[in-house]
Amino acid sequence: MQQRKQLQSRDRFFTASEVAEFEYCPLVWWHEQFEPLAQQDNEELFARLVELEHEHDSQAPALPEYQVIEHLLLRKGAFDQGQQEHLEHAEEVEEAIEERSSVTVTGRGRKLVLLIVVVVILALLLIGAALLLLIRYPVAG
Repeated sequence: MQQRKQLQSRDRFFTASEVAEFEYCPLVWWHEQFEPLAQQDNEELFARLVELEHEHDSQAPALPEYQVIEHLLLRKGAFDQGQQEHLEHAEEVEEAIEERSSVTVTGRGRKLVLLIVVVVILALLLIGAALLLLIRYPVAG
């Protein structure tokens, strides 16, 4: 059984972000991978904080376990907040792109209509000038 776990851990592939996290701080990476507290969700961590507060009263915040849990919750909260801000920003960018593309299409349409009007007016002026020239200087023939 122990050999099987060693083989599985040896064959595990790591993502690029995991490698970057390891390079940044191997100790934090190790704790996130193997520390049971880091694997628990927020509700379990809050429950453990409450247990520690009931067991140790006012001394609970001085306990290392309490401080670790508190730090994990703060970090997870900051991560969740960062994810939310990223999603909001992505939505704003998407909306701006949609607005810009709709304005661009309308702007391009206006430019095209203006170009067509200018070409038609120029063509009419050239036809008029040709007719005037024909009236003034009739072609003998």
